[in-house]
Amino acid sequence: MKTEAELGHVDYRWFSRIQVEHDSLDRVFNSLSSTLTLMATPSASPQDPDLLADVRDDLSFALDEMLEHFGAEEEAIFSQIRAHLPSLKQAADQLERDHEVLCQKTSQLRKMVSAARAGDGDLDLKTALQIIGETTELLARHNQQEVQLFFEAFERFDTEQRAHLVKTLQNH
Repeated sequence: MKTEAELGHVDYRWFSRIQVEHDSLDRVFNSLSSTLTLMATPSASPQDPDLLADVRDDLSFALDEMLEHFGAEEEAIFSQIRAHLPSLKQAADQLERDHEVLCQKTSQLRKMVSAARAGDGDLDLKTALQIIGETTELLARHNQQEVQLFFEAFERFDTEQRAHLVKTLQNH
């Protein structure tokens, strides 16, 4: 790892925006997991229309946030990593595949909850809890791997490439 002197002045403020978005998504999915777990308790009504509406709205919010956040990462960061650091291409490709899986699972769960809310059958809480558990676990692992990739790439970028990355992120 390069020292601060070797890197020159490095401004990591670009990363705070990404971290805030990661933290926000983590909170949404942890909240969803808690709500679904609560709905599965014997004292709760798993088909409560208000709870289903809340879960559906949270899933819609999460999906919108993911699409915006992932799009910015893919356009601003992954494209630069691929262009300047071919040795990291495989890692960037895997993170993009994770983006797709996260969005698919969230969309699948949103459809299940929306159907239950519309009265098209009961919500299968066992499946819903499995999906939210898998999604939450993948999101946590994905965020960690992504942060590692971003810092490795940023460290290896030259000053001009770093400046371009920061400017691109600011424009997203």
